[in-house]
Amino acid sequence: MFALRFVAASALATAPFTAIPISAWIDYLWAVATWLLTTTCVYLMNGMADRENDRINGVGRPIGRGDLHPRDAATVTGLLAVAALALALHVGIGMAALVLAFLALGYLYSAPPFQLSRTWAGSSSIVTLGGICTYAAGGVAVRAQLVPDLVIFAVVMSLWMGLIGAVVKDFSDVAGDRAAQRRVLTLVVGEMPLRRSVSIVALGVATGLAVGASRLPALQCPCVPMLFGAIAVACCTLTTRYRDPRPVSRRPYRAFMVTQIAANFGALIGSVPV
Repeated sequence: MFALRFVAASALATAPFTAIPISAWIDYLWAVATWLLTTTCVYLMNGMADRENDRINGVGRPIGRGDLHPRDAATVTGLLAVAALALALHVGIGMAALVLAFLALGYLYSAPPFQLSRTWAGSSSIVTLGGICTYAAGGVAVRAQLVPDLVIFAVVMSLWMGLIGAVVKDFSDVAGDRAAQRRVLTLVVGEMPLRRSVSIVALGVATGLAVGASRLPALQCPCVPMLFGAIAVACCTLTTRYRDPRPVSRRPYRAFMVTQIAANFGALIGSVPV
């Protein structure tokens, strides 16, 4: 998913019909590899921090289900961080700065004493900033200037991650969050008020992209799945409960994921000149 965001940002930031030499493609592939290493490092860091929570909720990540020992994961995480930074320096100073920022966000999100994932404000903020970093990295990889298409898309999709994804993912994990004494929104404000609020915000974020698409043709393609996806998220959110079986309680998050995948693919398609 992070690679898709990265590539979508690069497509939006690249002028149509631009001739790209082979050497630039090789540099770009180095940049993609750099971001994949960085995000994998952060994913493992979070898996180590959340292993007990994952076990209680039945989340199928390798550390939580016991297939990967935390000590081995820590070793791999350190090696990935070093490799990501080395590749980033090869790509350029801008990419290196973004890699450091993303790793720092991952540490703040997962590692003690910070563990900002334990609070709704911390979780949403870190996820939103992580999205911004990813879209910025996609732009930096093609040495692009800030263009309105990329800025609006990056902001809207990062808000989609932070305000919707970071919230609906907890609907199916209430038991583990309660055991871990996390102050997620489901436990702070109550289930139904939160579900109604999420539905309204989802439609509002999608409307924001539609407003941008009214002026920027490249955003018209991702705008369509965002609008339909926001409606799907709202419907799934309002018709499920956290006490439902996990396949049912997970529907809002699945709708969120399908929407962002479709929107990012839409950005790729919309960037192709016709």
